[in-house]
Amino acid sequence: MANTVTFSRGDSFACSWTWNPAAGELANLIGTTITSTLRDNCGAEYDMTVTLAGNGLSFTTTFVGDTSNWHLGLASWDIRFQFPGNPVTHSNLFRVQVQETITQA
Repeated sequence: MANTVTFSRGDSFACSWTWNPAAGELANLIGTTITSTLRDNCGAEYDMTVTLAGNGLSFTTTFVGDTSNWHLGLASWDIRFQFPGNPVTHSNLFRVQVQETITQA
């Protein structure tokens, strides 16, 4: 399974996620603190805004700033989960290939 996506610098950046708990995991993410950061090819970090759905079964990660300054190349991105009771885990690492945008307004 590939964890790499291509993204055009200057576009809006957001993703929707679905929580599919395995046996023994929490039934939903209510009460969980979720944070997410993307680190571009030159090491600049961009914090995402995370919005949890009311039922705790999905969430969105959104960068609310301007992506036109993101450096071209392969960026790294993950999601951190701090569950009730304070256990912490991270998602797999995602790769975002930031590419140049040709057509401008």
